[in-house]
Amino acid sequence: MRDNRIFPVLQYLNVPNGLTTISLITGFGSFILLLEHELAWAFTCYAVAILLDRLDGVAARRLGQASPIGGQLDSLADAVNFCLYPPLYVWLLTGQMYWTLPILLIYVAAGIWRLAYFNIAGMQEESERGGYFIGVPTTVCASWFVILYSLLHIAAVDSTIKAIVLSLYFLLAALLMLSSIPYAKNGIATKLLYLLIPGSVILMWL
Repeated sequence: MRDNRIFPVLQYLNVPNGLTTISLITGFGSFILLLEHELAWAFTCYAVAILLDRLDGVAARRLGQASPIGGQLDSLADAVNFCLYPPLYVWLLTGQMYWTLPILLIYVAAGIWRLAYFNIAGMQEESERGGYFIGVPTTVCASWFVILYSLLHIAAVDSTIKAIVLSLYFLLAALLMLSSIPYAKNGIATKLLYLLIPGSVILMWL
């Protein structure tokens, strides 16, 4: 570990922590693009943020650079990128309908609790199916938000229908995040996202 007396926090700067930081920056960039009405670019950047969230863990394991501060950074980035941003996107994209606000807040709270629980419980291990999470991860719920919104976008439904469908999804996602459902880390559902997320981004550009 590098000794840095001027900026001591930078002694923890490595590849996985750098990827986590870039993920957070990319998520923020996607939100700014959304405010500028650059919808396709916003969702493209958001998809990159999702990808980087996956890569930082892979880099930490492959390079042997897993660390407690890396876990904290990852959790904080997930809280912002995958708990806060999706409800904000819905709030902006559906015309700020106030009846959706309680549902959006439930999603935010459920996501934060899901991350806090994971920080305590960690990943479960089982010989037959490998590592799995208790409850659906926040990243997965955010990924399906992207997929669902892209389908609503290409279908050209109005804002009210979008708000209803996305609100129902967020209620379901909140329950799944807090549930005891086992979610395989490298299962078919996760691998399917590698195809569906790029496909969703393409739909946003059509």
